[in-house]
Amino acid sequence: MKALLNRMIFVLLVVSTLLSCDEEDYDLHPEIVEMGNFIFPESKATIVLDVENDDRITFSWTPAKAADGGALSYRILFDEKEGDFSEPLFAATSDNSGSSPSYTVSASRLNVIAAQAGISQLETGEIIWTVEVLSSFNRLQFDTHSSVQLSRPEGLAIFPDYMYIYGSATESESIENGIAFKEISSELPHENIQPGVFESITKLSPGEFHIANSNSINADDLSYYYINEEGKIRGGDEASSFDLEEGVYRIRMNLSQSTISFTPISNIQLYIIANQMVKANLNYIRNHTFEAKDAYFDFLTPGAPEAPSWLGWEEERYRFSFTLGENQTSYLGSFHNPDMNGSLVAGLDAYNARPNGGEPAYYHNVYFLGPDAEYWQGAWKFADQFNGQSFTVRVVFDPKAEHYYHEFELN
Repeated sequence: MKALLNRMIFVLLVVSTLLSCDEEDYDLHPEIVEMGNFIFPESKATIVLDVENDDRITFSWTPAKAADGGALSYRILFDEKEGDFSEPLFAATSDNSGSSPSYTVSASRLNVIAAQAGISQLETGEIIWTVEVLSSFNRLQFDTHSSVQLSRPEGLAIFPDYMYIYGSATESESIENGIAFKEISSELPHENIQPGVFESITKLSPGEFHIANSNSINADDLSYYYINEEGKIRGGDEASSFDLEEGVYRIRMNLSQSTISFTPISNIQLYIIANQMVKANLNYIRNHTFEAKDAYFDFLTPGAPEAPSWLGWEEERYRFSFTLGENQTSYLGSFHNPDMNGSLVAGLDAYNARPNGGEPAYYHNVYFLGPDAEYWQGAWKFADQFNGQSFTVRVVFDPKAEHYYHEFELN
């Protein structure tokens, strides 16, 4: 009985101590006690947007302060002149992953914001901007906002869903079957793609081509473009000439900067990462597609003739290599990090099992990893059914698919 009484007294003391702690002023929600002030650009300053050179402009402000002296982070918000930032035209984390009291933005991005605010080509108009300060649990906007005048150049800033080319230099002579281009954006950490870049991977031959923003001759907003002598994209229903060698090209139209580039893409190979051995050489067959019909691979096992000496398990990870331009070796791969336990693409979850039916729909998406991809970065695994079987493999750069992808089928 005495032991029970002692235990009860001990419990009451603990509860009393916890309650007294709650009454003390421990603040787990750091208070933001001082907001910053705008530094640059000065209010009402005019910025002439040079999108063809893609100038960079830095917006800056003095740091805010937290009551406990802790770290704060920032977001910048842009809105139209009469806006209230409840639905900003654009918002972004500040420089250095949100830690810096500044934000560096491209002229291309500001041109898009200006167009969204209703500022027409070759006109100057006003937008407003402010800063949002974030602590661990608090989020506050500056009490005021600043404004800036943006002078837009000639050219597009609000872009169509797709662009098209057609003519004797392309795979299609008619606008109705025009070769589509899609707007691309940064997906992997190494990418820095600005707004208005449209891409298509397709075959070109010496000849002429036309550029349009629709593949319907009856579209209300149908517009035509051409490449002038300076290599700039300009409005007008004139034919453009292609005089490079016949081949497959990664074509990029930068509508923000009014430029176009043609980069050869060739020699796509499926290879096994562990031993660097090629298992398929893919050839271009038309419609943004590379294919090999004679692929074969026995999964690697310890001691097998093709297995590296360090292998202690069954191994089947693969990706693709290819040649970009004249002689740059680059890589196509998945969204996975080198350990296949994390995704390098925001919003996607890693899947490091064999794709035998439980994989996500985006598992076979294809990404440009660049020439400096880590050894195991961007790996996929084969499904069990392809072990020791002849199969066909395709890489499909279809601009109208949800994403570039690859696929297999048993022969």
